[in-house]
Amino acid sequence: MAEPDSNLDKRDRILAAAEDLFFRLGFRGATLDMICAELGVTKPYVYYYFRDKQHIFETLAWRASFACLTAFRFSPEDNRPAYERLADGLHRFMQANIENFRSGTFAYREPSVFRAEFNDELRALANAFYDDLRALLDAGRNEGRLNFDDTALTAFAIGSLAGFLYTWYRPEGRLPPDAMVEKMTAMLYKLVGLPLP
Repeated sequence: MAEPDSNLDKRDRILAAAEDLFFRLGFRGATLDMICAELGVTKPYVYYYFRDKQHIFETLAWRASFACLTAFRFSPEDNRPAYERLADGLHRFMQANIENFRSGTFAYREPSVFRAEFNDELRALANAFYDDLRALLDAGRNEGRLNFDDTALTAFAIGSLAGFLYTWYRPEGRLPPDAMVEKMTAMLYKLVGLPLP
């Protein structure tokens, strides 16, 4: 059993404090001193877990991107029809975008901050996301359970719906996060011709 103040807990505390500061102030506005002050720790404490501010920023962005962009990956043992996996994936996709909203904005708001290698990894992750999504869309349409015209365009529309979310969504807004997930998932169902559950 892990101790209450394990290394993972300490790392997560740093990430949580940094995420809030980066979200409010941006990468350049949030300093390592501010992160330390928020936590009541010294810089060596943070450096034990992260190389620098860039490492923290990229860790947060990767965690959010990975959660969102792997929503349509399923185990090879998952034998459900494609349309059922797609329905599940659409819900997982919206849930991941809402749950990771703050750090999910980083790749959209400040892409120039990332190292070239990191951008390459993000691009590869995004390409795999669209490959997975297009395959599910085609398979679901072949099953006769989906109704849309153009596979690539539909996949890009799904991705764009989440991408533009970062320009207008506010977690403290009119709809609570769970309700927002359900509303947005319902819109995606309509986009691909899935009946609402």
